[in-house]
Amino acid sequence: MQYSSCLIYFLTGTGNSYRAATWMAATHTNKGINSKLYQITKPHEDADYEENGKDIVGFVYPTHGFTAPWPVIRHTLHLPRGRGKHAFVVATRAGTKIAALPFPGFEGTAGYLVALLLILKGYTIRGVMGLDMPSNWMSLHWGLNPANSRFIIGRAKIKADSFAERILEGKRVFRGILSLFLGLLLSPISLAYLVIGRFFFAKLFFASESCTGCGLCAKSCPFEAIRMIGSRKPRPYWTFSCESCMRCMGYCPNKAVETSHSLAVLLYFLTTLPVSYYVLNGLSKFLPVGQDHFLLKTLIDYSYIILIIFAANLMLFWLIKIPLLNKLCTYTTLTHLYRRYHEPDTSLMDIRPESKK
Repeated sequence: MQYSSCLIYFLTGTGNSYRAATWMAATHTNKGINSKLYQITKPHEDADYEENGKDIVGFVYPTHGFTAPWPVIRHTLHLPRGRGKHAFVVATRAGTKIAALPFPGFEGTAGYLVALLLILKGYTIRGVMGLDMPSNWMSLHWGLNPANSRFIIGRAKIKADSFAERILEGKRVFRGILSLFLGLLLSPISLAYLVIGRFFFAKLFFASESCTGCGLCAKSCPFEAIRMIGSRKPRPYWTFSCESCMRCMGYCPNKAVETSHSLAVLLYFLTTLPVSYYVLNGLSKFLPVGQDHFLLKTLIDYSYIILIIFAANLMLFWLIKIPLLNKLCTYTTLTHLYRRYHEPDTSLMDIRPESKK
C-alpha cells in the first residue's frame, strides 16, 4: 500500500519506545515514505500531517498499569478527526530474560484501548501489537544486565520491522488478543492505576545525597513534572504531573534518584484507613447522610488519599535535607542497590523535549 508520509507519535521514558519508533520510521523511509517522529509531552495542538488521505499515523508508547499511559490517552483525545486515515498502534511492554529464558511482558488493554479511541475519531486501524523491550521499572526491580537487554532489543527490532513491512504490504496485523482479554479482566486495576496509582508512584521519588543539584532531571522530564527547589543547593521535587516514566532514574549521571519503599509502606497503611466511615459518622449528626452514600464515600476517600500522598511526599522532601535522614531513606530503599537502565543506543539528547534542547 502506498503512503506519502508517516507521522509516528511516541511517548518514552528510558528510550525503549523511542527506539521502537525509530525502527518503524526507518522502515517507512526505506520505502520512500517521508517519516517524522513527534514526542508526546502535552495535548496535541496542530494536525501535523497532510490532509490528502495518503498518510499513515503511528503510535508507540509504553504500557503503564496494564493499559495505555494517561498522556497517550489524553493526546489521542485531542487529535483532529481522522477522516479515514490509516493508523497503527504499538505498545511496548516489560520483557525480561532470566538465564537463557526470555519472558514476554504483558500489555493488557494498552494497545487496543488507543485503537478504539482512534476508531471513534475516524481512523482506520491497520495494526496493533505489543512489543517486548527491556523492563525499565527500576522502582520495583533492578535493571537488566547489558547482554540480556541487547538480546531483547535485537528480538524486538526483528518483530517491529516485520510488523511495519506487513502493514506497508497492505496487510492488517492484529496481535495480542489474549493479552487484551486478560487486560479486560484486570481493567479495575488499570482504572485504579490511572485514577490513584500513578499519583502514588509519582510521589515516591527523592534525591539522595549523591544529588549535585545539576537539574538534569528537571530539564529532561517530558512532562515538566520535576521542579528544582532551593537557592543554595537546589533539589528536585516530583509533582503530580509525574508519570513514573523512569527517565530521571535511568539517566541521572550520579544515580541519585531513588524510590522510597519505606514511604510506600507508610502510605499503604495511611491510605487504607476507613476515613470516609468516620467522616460520614460525624456528618450524620448534622446532615441526613449515612454509610450507604457510595459517591460521597468515594469522593471523601479519594480526596483523603491524594491529600495524604501529597503531604507525605512534601514532608519527605524537606526531611531528606537532613543528612542523617537522607542516609536513612537511601539505605532503606532497594533502588539504592539496583542497576540503572536506559535503552543503550538512546542518548538523553535524543529524547529531551524540543523546547529544552
